[in-house]
Amino acid sequence: MKHSSCIAAAVFALAALLASCQLASIPTTPANRYALVIGVQDYPTDYKDLQFPDDDARDMADLLSTQGWTVTKRLISTNDLSIATDGSPTYAAIESAVASLSADPNATILVYFSGHGATDSDYTYIVPYDGIVVDPGSNYGSNIAKWITPATLTLWMTAVPAKNRLLILDSCDSGGFVTSDVAVDTAPADYSQMGNTTSDTGLIAAALSKLNTMLAANVTNFGSKEVQVLSASGSEESSYDDDGTLGFSLDNGVFTYFLLQAGEPSSSNSLLLKGDANKDGVVTIDEAYVYAKAQIKLNWNSTNYHKWADMDLLPHISGGTRDVVLYAGS
Repeated sequence: MKHSSCIAAAVFALAALLASCQLASIPTTPANRYALVIGVQDYPTDYKDLQFPDDDARDMADLLSTQGWTVTKRLISTNDLSIATDGSPTYAAIESAVASLSADPNATILVYFSGHGATDSDYTYIVPYDGIVVDPGSNYGSNIAKWITPATLTLWMTAVPAKNRLLILDSCDSGGFVTSDVAVDTAPADYSQMGNTTSDTGLIAAALSKLNTMLAANVTNFGSKEVQVLSASGSEESSYDDDGTLGFSLDNGVFTYFLLQAGEPSSSNSLLLKGDANKDGVVTIDEAYVYAKAQIKLNWNSTNYHKWADMDLLPHISGGTRDVVLYAGS
C-alpha cells in the first residue's frame, strides 16, 4: 500500500448478471464463519510506516462482527491506543492464527490483510511486521525470509478445516495472489497503463461471461480447498489510501473503504445493503467485488486530482468453487 492524498461509469448493474450465474445457491443465514483480521501500520522503523492499515483492520473486524462473523484474532500493529489488538502481526503469529481459525469442515474462513505488499521477478509477497528489521545503526532493512508468498499463505489456509476459504488483501501488488488461469476479471497487471480514459466495462463483461467456466475449472482442478482471493490492485500496481488533504478524507485504504461500504445499509432501503445487487438480503464476495470495483472507478479513477501520477487501480478476484456470502445484514 502507498499513501496518496487524492480521491475521487459505474458498472454496478453488471453485478446482477454476476449474481445470477452462480453454480450454487447462496444461503440467506450463513453460519460458522470465522475471520482473521490483520493490519500492519507501524513497522519496526518509521520509514516504512503506513497511515491506515490499523483503521482498515479495525473497521473490517467491526463490520464482520456485526454481520455474523466470529473474528478470532485482530493482529494489528498500531500506535493508536484506541484500536484493540490481539498481538503483533508477525510471520509466526499470522501462521498460528490462520491454523487456529476453524476446526469445522463446514465453516467459511476469511483472512484479511492490510499493509505493505511487494514483488520481485519471481514472487509477490505480503509483508508482516517482522518483514522489516532495524539494525544497530538504526537503519532499516528487508527481512525477506519473513515475507509471505501466495504459495505459503495458500498452504496455511488449505490446511484449515473449512468448506470455503476467502482471502482479502489491501496491499500493493496484491494481484499477484490472484492466479491468472482462474481469474474472474481480465484487468491488466497495471490498470493505469491502459490510459486514463479507457473503460473497463468490456473487461468486466468478459469476466462475467466466463464465471461459470472458472468455477467449474476450480472444482475440477482444486476441489473444495480452493482459496478465493480478492485483491486491491494488480500484480504490478500500487494500492492507495487517502488522508483528506483534498477534502475527501476516507481514513482507510481506497479499496477497503469501498469494500466496507458494500456492507452498509442502502440509503434508499435500510433493509438492504449497498452491495446487494440482486436484493436477496446478502452481499456475496462477487457482489462486493463488483461494487468496490465500480466505486473505485467512479470515485477514484475518474477524478483528475491524481492523473499526473498514474494512480488508477482496479481490484482483482479469482478462485473459489462457489460464490460465498460476505455480508448478511442484520
